[in-house]
Amino acid sequence: MTSFADSVAIGKHLRHQADMHSGWLRILLSFALLGGSAFAADPKKPAKDAKPSGDSHMKEELGVNPFTTPGIDLLLKALRDLRPVPYDKVSRQVPAAAPSDRAQLALSTGGVIADGFLAVIAERASDMEPIGRALLRNAKGLGVGDYITRHARSILEHSARKNWVEVEAELIGAQRDVENGMMALKDEEIVHLVALGGWWRGLEVASAIIEGSHTPERAALLVQPAVLDYFIDRMSTLNPRLKQAPLFTLVTSNLRELRKLTIKDDRSPPTADEVKKIHELAKTTNEAVVKSPE
Repeated sequence: MTSFADSVAIGKHLRHQADMHSGWLRILLSFALLGGSAFAADPKKPAKDAKPSGDSHMKEELGVNPFTTPGIDLLLKALRDLRPVPYDKVSRQVPAAAPSDRAQLALSTGGVIADGFLAVIAERASDMEPIGRALLRNAKGLGVGDYITRHARSILEHSARKNWVEVEAELIGAQRDVENGMMALKDEEIVHLVALGGWWRGLEVASAIIEGSHTPERAALLVQPAVLDYFIDRMSTLNPRLKQAPLFTLVTSNLRELRKLTIKDDRSPPTADEVKKIHELAKTTNEAVVKSPE
């Protein structure tokens, strides 16, 4: 776990590099101060019982550390400030099949975890079963099914009893354990893509809610310069084959367009028309993520 002194240093580092007027930057800072993700050293051992690896040099080389990958749980906690959530308007049917492409599957997995948090916030027990099964299916496709099996089972059990605090904890653990498995496989690219997929889905939901009841204060939640710059940078480091694929060309283009809509010289929040465009960008991106390649 990150020490208090290290946490303070991380917070100062982020404050120095990013615009403090971002509403969601505070969430990203919270992620750093909470110590980030724990990483499993043994791919055969459940991550919940595993101790973080002491090899900090490996983590740095892989580009994963306590203040790089935003936790989906922390990003989506912003949705609590937007309640009541019009669930029937912003929910979606869980993708029926897992994408065959591994990178696309990672984005889709993040979106499924985000859907889980949305169902928890709205307390929709009936939607947790397909979400839990989709999460397990996707994790198996990524090669980390052993890390997720117990979470998927617990999600179904706790949601049936409407133990929402426990369901949320299992979803948080599921994302962490996907990261653990990817770190064990030294596949940091997938870690970033899972986080990105969850972030896009969270943005789609948040912008839809704000579009329906726009105020400058609520729209300011969509101004996320640090997170946007982080993900744009991640897209620039993708394998060249991925960068040229239509899906990731679209994702990168939409990230840059989103930045133009939200990051302004006068630091004003998005207008009602701009929030509508933000929602369209996020929705288009998420639809492409779950679409089967032609």
